[in-house]
Amino acid sequence: MSIPNEQFRDSDEDEEFEDVEFEDVPLQAPGANGDHQPPPAVRWSPTLTLPQQRNEPLALGSNEETRLRNRLSEGIDQINYREMRTRMGMDTPDTPAAERGYESFSQLCREVEALVDLLWASATPSVQGEGLITLAGLTKAALQTHPFDPASTLNILYRFDQIFAALCTGQHPLTGAPLPGTQSGRSLVTQTQKVRIQSLAESTRSKVFCCLINEDEDGEDDAMGAWSLAATKVYEATLMLLGDQGDIDDAGRLECPW
Repeated sequence: MSIPNEQFRDSDEDEEFEDVEFEDVPLQAPGANGDHQPPPAVRWSPTLTLPQQRNEPLALGSNEETRLRNRLSEGIDQINYREMRTRMGMDTPDTPAAERGYESFSQLCREVEALVDLLWASATPSVQGEGLITLAGLTKAALQTHPFDPASTLNILYRFDQIFAALCTGQHPLTGAPLPGTQSGRSLVTQTQKVRIQSLAESTRSKVFCCLINEDEDGEDDAMGAWSLAATKVYEATLMLLGDQGDIDDAGRLECPW
């Protein structure tokens, strides 16, 4: 299906945003008996900057809203296509760079983040809710395709977390001001979307811990376990609002489906 590739225009200019800063703490020296001490926790300090939003949402059914939907659809199709090529190893030396599979999880995150910022800047709940849920689902699914990248994973999930929480409360995550087109305290997502967001947040949180467990058991990175404390922040704000059931079995153990 051909989708128009038109630019979504906004009267406001986007503000620069920066990556989440993180720092690995070096492993301790071996003890007197020659054994290494357990790796210390990673100091991960999440930060968030967001593009400037429109002053009011795009009118429902307007040409501007249609263009926004088209840009989002085109971007999601591109991510799905490249991720499919990643899973199947379809690239050849002649494959154009824009069509090649992702070389890393961080590369996928950059394309996802661009669409997340597009939706945030639009200040249009009629498109934001479904679009963000779809993008968060794509990100969760991609965790199984790529070698686990804790920094990129926590960064993009923190962005989703803060925006989902903002839409649920109607408040800007940085200023606390009412979001465009609503009064403070009024949710911009439907009850059905809240249920889907909660389920997605819980399952993504569990999947991140499974990734940490699997990497630690493989012994490929002795410091991987040091990210466990930082991983407890995954979708923290969203689950504090909507509740956290978790994927815990009757014995209190985390269930990893893969």
